[in-house]
Amino acid sequence: CELWYLPPYSPDLNPIEHWWFVLKNWLRQRWDEFANFQDCVDNAFKQCPKVSP
Repeated sequence: CELWYLPPYSPDLNPIEHWWFVLKNWLRQRWDEFANFQDCVDNAFKQCPKVSP
C-alpha cells in the first residue's frame, strides 16, 4: 500500500471551472428569454462559447 499526496484543489488550474463561469453568466443574462430552465440550459450548451484557460 502506498500513500500518494495529491496537490490541493485549485479552480484556477482546472479548465472546466473557467467554462462553468462563462456558462453561468450566459444563463443569468438570458434567463428571461426562455419559458423554462431546461430550455435555457439546452440553448446555453448549444450557443455558449468555448473557453480555454
